[in-house]
Amino acid sequence: MRLGTVRAVRNEEVVAAGAVYRRVIDGRLVNTARVLELSRDQAGILHVRFSVHYERPDSCDELRTLAVTVFRQVFSELIAA
Repeated sequence: MRLGTVRAVRNEEVVAAGAVYRRVIDGRLVNTARVLELSRDQAGILHVRFSVHYERPDSCDELRTLAVTVFRQVFSELIAA
């Protein structure tokens, strides 16, 4: 995939370290997530650790962790890999 290509993430696709995803809230607020790593917890649930950037002047990037299934629901638009 070329850098900058935008497409929806299908359920069968695996989230990979280095991939960048975006979500748009209410058509105006943009959050961009860069996947840092994937790991399983003690119950075997796969989690995504990522840096999220909020497109607004009063914010800074934050580190977050979500289960892969939740991450794909929240950040469904793959913009770079």
